[in-house]
Amino acid sequence: MDTKKGCVLNVLLFGFGAVIGTGLTAVAAVVLFLPAVDTVSTDEGTPNVYVKERSRLVGGTEHEVWLGRGEDHGHVVEVPGGWGADPEVVRQEGGVELRFDGGGRIFVPEADYLGGR
Repeated sequence: MDTKKGCVLNVLLFGFGAVIGTGLTAVAAVVLFLPAVDTVSTDEGTPNVYVKERSRLVGGTEHEVWLGRGEDHGHVVEVPGGWGADPEVVRQEGGVELRFDGGGRIFVPEADYLGGR
């Protein structure tokens, strides 16, 4: 076999392998680290309250509460780990209080979710 043909073939195969390897690494990174977001519950009122679950293959599950006009537009409140995903929503003068089963409470003032946020 001609050594020049073998050398060119090795370089082409190396380049092809590098491109395929880079593509597979990018796909694996997206699958492992890109979160899946699902709306767990909705409490309509002023403001609407949406509890969302954000899960990753690597990194576990986190919960957040969105207060605002729509499911994808509003003020985001991160829920501390272990507090659960089912807060009691208490609308009161000056804001909204989120009460969790374990005794945790988060108060969100009106200024955080009113005015187009």
